[in-house]
Amino acid sequence: MKKRIAALMLVFAMTVLMLAGCGGSKAAPVVGTWNATTIEMEGSTIKIDEWLSLAGLSDMKNEMELKSDGKLTVDLMGEQGEGTWKYEEPKVTLTIEGDDAVAEYKDGKIVLDLNGAVMTFEK
Repeated sequence: MKKRIAALMLVFAMTVLMLAGCGGSKAAPVVGTWNATTIEMEGSTIKIDEWLSLAGLSDMKNEMELKSDGKLTVDLMGEQGEGTWKYEEPKVTLTIEGDDAVAEYKDGKIVLDLNGAVMTFEK
């Protein structure tokens, strides 16, 4: 009888472990719509809204959407595009028209360096 109980407990434990392994995968924390909030250039950081206002471009969108299927859309300073993204903690690789840009996901933000202009995106 003890052997049968031990065998049933083992089967139960294995079943629980198998079901836990079959659970849905957790969505990457970077999925969603991100808005550019700050830009840093030459050691100075300014809010995107202020920077665009100074440039006379206050009506421009500055966002990107990382979709759960690995696709992305961007609308940055009047330039729109589509592409793909890949998340390998902490890096987020954004690919648009064959060009890759590697950003970093940290503290709930995406930080992207575009040729010395560092943009920070927040949800």
